[in-house]
Amino acid sequence: MSIGEYVNWTEGNAIVPHENPRRPRPFATTCSVHRWFDGGDLRCTYCRVSVYCACGLAGLDEEERAGIPLPLLLGRQATLDHFVPTSRGGADAADNVVVACRRCNSSKQANLFAEEWIPDRDRHTYISPGEPMTPPPGLGIRARRIAQLMAALDPDDGPLSVAEVCRQRGWRPSDVHLALGQMLGAKALYAFAHPCWPPQRYLHPVSGPDDALAGRVWLDGWS
Repeated sequence: MSIGEYVNWTEGNAIVPHENPRRPRPFATTCSVHRWFDGGDLRCTYCRVSVYCACGLAGLDEEERAGIPLPLLLGRQATLDHFVPTSRGGADAADNVVVACRRCNSSKQANLFAEEWIPDRDRHTYISPGEPMTPPPGLGIRARRIAQLMAALDPDDGPLSVAEVCRQRGWRPSDVHLALGQMLGAKALYAFAHPCWPPQRYLHPVSGPDDALAGRVWLDGWS
């Protein structure tokens, strides 16, 4: 079972058992989602929110939709997304297509899930305390600041979200994520991504580049 098939299976999004995923529509009112997936209680693969199809054959009923503000309702419409973007080498095949809400689909763009993007990444991406290795030369002052922050955090207080760090220190979220990405590439930490609701990602420091988890992204339940 491939990654795309597995994540859809765990979300209850059953792939349509047909040798040609882009089969003709069974009838005119069926949306494109049903060419790839069976109907039922479709859920977004990334944020796990219940989604609805434009054809009305799956997802929220009229009463549920009436209680959701229009902007949020539009964001929960079911779409199809390539788990590995085609621009990054992903195949246009059933084992690489997942159900995604419109909000996550438009936000993810051509990024890789968990390694480069998760929903609400600032509120749910956490910097863990520890004694990180000294970042290798060339990573810049931002990465050194993150390393110092990790060493200064109290383990008893637990990890801080990126949003909390930026609020406390006046840093820009984009700068923090850039520094964390550089440190991950330099094997100064590893990421643990937990695909729960809300999706969470924890960045842990390591003692050195020879650490077994250094530079790795661990997806709970997927690897």
